[in-house]
Amino acid sequence: MTTPVRSLFRGACFVAAPLALALVIGGAAYADEKDDKARAQKLFVEGRKAIEAGDKATGCAKMRESMGLFAVANTLFNVAQCDEGEGKIAGALEHWERGLALIDAKDPRAKVAKERIGELSPRVPRLRIVVPPGQPVSAVVLDGTELSPTTLSAPLYVEPGSHTIVVRSEGRPDRKHELTLAEKERTEFVATPAAPGPAASSSANGVPTASATSTGGGTPPPPSSFRRTAGFIVGGVGVAGLVAAGLTGAVIMAKASTLDDCKAVGCPNNQDDIKTYKSLLVPNTVLWGVGLAGVGAGLVLVLTAPSSSEGEVGKAAIVPVPMVVPGGGGMGLSGRF
Repeated sequence: MTTPVRSLFRGACFVAAPLALALVIGGAAYADEKDDKARAQKLFVEGRKAIEAGDKATGCAKMRESMGLFAVANTLFNVAQCDEGEGKIAGALEHWERGLALIDAKDPRAKVAKERIGELSPRVPRLRIVVPPGQPVSAVVLDGTELSPTTLSAPLYVEPGSHTIVVRSEGRPDRKHELTLAEKERTEFVATPAAPGPAASSSANGVPTASATSTGGGTPPPPSSFRRTAGFIVGGVGVAGLVAAGLTGAVIMAKASTLDDCKAVGCPNNQDDIKTYKSLLVPNTVLWGVGLAGVGAGLVLVLTAPSSSEGEVGKAAIVPVPMVVPGGGGMGLSGRF
């Protein structure tokens, strides 16, 4: 007989344990709710005393804390009055309406609430945010608070003044808008995402490669820049050749003058002058040819290069200038590219 009794006792324990746990949890929740209500009532009383004593800042802060714990009609009406005193007409309208919804139509407080709602409602700006169908909008944030999908497309009470709207979309940068509303203004805002940002292209093996607009690669410079660069280089070689030709020409002229003098008076030790004179004739001729050809080719390349869409980079200007060196003279070219 002991075995059935034990089984019955064990089964009773299995049933009683969850029931006891439920009672404990329910009792704790009820106690918490009771504590919140008591705390909210205490804050309400303290808030009223502070307001009646002229300390509206402290009183309104306690009223708002009480509303956050346990909102009743009286608390909502007091917070609405605090909002009006601080110029927050949208908040005041919301709290008057919430408080009115909690009382009976025959309640004496209903008349005051309806009067305040009738006075505030035309003044409060309304903002309606619409997301067009098919737009990849993931979230809309108004003044730092993300709006729920049910809130979108419904007129929202907003305070007069500046507001910030951020439209978010997966894979795209945020689109930020600044909006200023005056009292009585009614506005509809169409929330569209920002354009997709430049995406990096990928090679066949999955390794990302730089796009055409990235730094260090992409679109090659126009052909005109190559032609101008080549013209500057060739022209620079030509100018250097002409400068060298002018210097060697000056030496040749000096030696020729010395040799002419020797013919008249006789110079027994002028073999070095004769050798220098003869050795410079050919190089001088070559330098003149290279210089003239280089300058000419450089000018052709620069002057015939197509104009850039952003304007001309520069113009070539080469002018002859006289050169004076010890023992002779010559002609050189001064260039600006």
